[in-house]
Amino acid sequence: MKNTITNRLHRSAVLLSAAIILTATLSTTVLTHEIDQTSRVIWPDLIPIPVGFEAEGIEMGKDQDFFVGTVSWSGNLTKAGAIYKGNLITGEGQILVPPTGKPVAGLSYDARTDYLYAATGHSGGFAGPRWEQGLKVYTATSGRLLGEIIFGDELVINDVLVTETAVYCTDSVSTTLYKLPLENDGKVFSSTVEKIEMTGFEMDPEGFNANGLVGDFDGKELVIINISTGVLYLVDTESGAASPVNIQGDEQLFANGDGLYMDGRTLYIMQNFAQKIAVVELSDDLTQGTFVKNILSDDFSIPTTITGFGNCIYAINTHFLEFTAEGADTTLIQSEVVKVYK
Repeated sequence: MKNTITNRLHRSAVLLSAAIILTATLSTTVLTHEIDQTSRVIWPDLIPIPVGFEAEGIEMGKDQDFFVGTVSWSGNLTKAGAIYKGNLITGEGQILVPPTGKPVAGLSYDARTDYLYAATGHSGGFAGPRWEQGLKVYTATSGRLLGEIIFGDELVINDVLVTETAVYCTDSVSTTLYKLPLENDGKVFSSTVEKIEMTGFEMDPEGFNANGLVGDFDGKELVIINISTGVLYLVDTESGAASPVNIQGDEQLFANGDGLYMDGRTLYIMQNFAQKIAVVELSDDLTQGTFVKNILSDDFSIPTTITGFGNCIYAINTHFLEFTAEGADTTLIQSEVVKVYK
């Protein structure tokens, strides 16, 4: 699930040397301090988030800050709706938004306004309470709620992407793409939401459908994954026309495709239950692509969404099977952010 305003990571390398020369009247003594010339800051490979948080969405903020939202895979709403803010360098963080009891799925950050958009109401798609769903808008620095925009109550609002002129959201049980228009400076000027019907987007009636979305900042065209069929679609946000992206290579469909992250024209597809990230090189016009490779990690535990920083991809582990196991004590299960290299 992820924003394509990409930060660039340059790993810090600190070269240190010291020599102290003490000169006495009758003799000279040289003291040399041996210092590792290859010392560098080591960024953690695993970053834990608070115990009991049933995580789903991950997004980058300012500098090396990241955000994680919480849904309710287990049906336990005690910590649902919380948003955690951490740091990729230190691995430390704090709760930015306390639990609200209303799950949060996809996240998207706008550096122009310091707004954090959170898709609300998605409970994981399982039987249980249903809420009016839409977007909550927070100040990313303080976690203050600025407002909530409601789309409806028979939806599964899943992923969210902020662009230059609008915020877009996918609904995993329909072909409708939701659009919240923005002012030129990124401010929300109205709670009126537009509906874009994606003509040509093929639905799987037995499962979830539209999920992760990415695109250029102008928002004219978006790439959206159908999580059930594994088909990537290019969607024209003006007309709603959706057409499959023509993929070449060893893999052409990406079933379980959940979160997307795009760096330039390199697309990363998190396939949750397959526990791998597919890498696809897209054409300039986004109509075609070539499968390059899969990224694997022994640390993956049903990761859903991804974001990127420099030469790394960061995935949020859900520990879905643990949270949904019969008799599980969800208050003791801990999820984490996993770092892999591109």
